Amino acid sequence: MFYRSLIFLLDPGFGINICAFVVSFVSILLLLKGIKESKTVTNFFSTLNIMLVLFMAVASLLLSNKENLIPFVPAQFGYGGVVRGATSSFFGYIGFDEICCISGEAINPTRDIPRAILITLLVVT
Repeated sequence: MFYRSLIFLLDPGFGINICAFVVSFVSILLLLKGIKESKTVTNFFSTLNIMLVLFMAVASLLLSNKENLIPFVPAQFGYGGVVRGATSSFFGYIGFDEICCISGEAINPTRDIPRAILITLLVVT
């Protein structure tokens, strides 16, 4: 019963999404407060993203079945292939996250944001 009332509170219907409204409203208030405060919040959430990724990695290793680890690394690519794939995925995600978070503070966004995306793609590739 509690679950149904919670769903109704989060999405009452009629094209109204209360959660989206609250997030948008708080974001607007934060942006109106200033760039320094929005940068602080951006750094906080970026750090939170990294901590969540690390938590998921550690938790998945602790909760995994040991039988699934043999063979741990496919013979075709070896350990180097696993490390290269993991690092490129991780830094690609963090790079795009930072571009999205900081793009509102660019001096010339029409020029700088596409350049930042292309540079991130080149580094990750």
